[in-house]
Amino acid sequence: MNDSNPPLRPPQRFAHALRRHGVEFLFGQSNPPSLTLACDDIAIRQIGYRQENAGTYMADAYARVTGRVPVVTAQDGPAATLLVPGLAECLSASVPIVALVQDVGPGARDRNAFQELDQLELFKGVAKWIRRVTSASRTEDYVDMAFAAAASGRPGPAVLLVSMELLAEREEQAVAAPRQAALGRYPLDRVQPDPDVIAAAAK
Repeated sequence: MNDSNPPLRPPQRFAHALRRHGVEFLFGQSNPPSLTLACDDIAIRQIGYRQENAGTYMADAYARVTGRVPVVTAQDGPAATLLVPGLAECLSASVPIVALVQDVGPGARDRNAFQELDQLELFKGVAKWIRRVTSASRTEDYVDMAFAAAASGRPGPAVLLVSMELLAEREEQAVAAPRQAALGRYPLDRVQPDPDVIAAAAK
């Protein structure tokens, strides 16, 4: 086993991907539980909120003060709906935020699962990017894409819907291609003027 690339369960893969992007805090309410615990194991601390809409405003303030992309977490269904007002404000104000939201798994979708809601439609009007994660092997891909989407161009919210079935998987896998990218600061693509023009203006 390679100690620098140990086999990990899906919640641990999410946690390690978040840490690579410089995440030190989650704004959450211990949902999804396995993800929260995996983050705590590697010193990503949860800052608790009383209600999800407050969590997004806390994350918003953190982004504006630190220049870092914050992460807010939420349970699926009614809890997810409470993220909407804060994400709408972030979209309007060009503030990046990554929301990790628990989602009904593929095996239970459209079968009247507990708190099932069409969360892709829910977030369409308040996020610049939304994806579902249903495969452990794509975890790092989607986390990277979420941070890139949130912090590039006009910054704004990116939402990852994380399958409960995926988070419950017990199989451990090493990451096929370990990554180095750290995308946790914004803006990622700051415009830089021509240095010759700057030098001429300084004369």
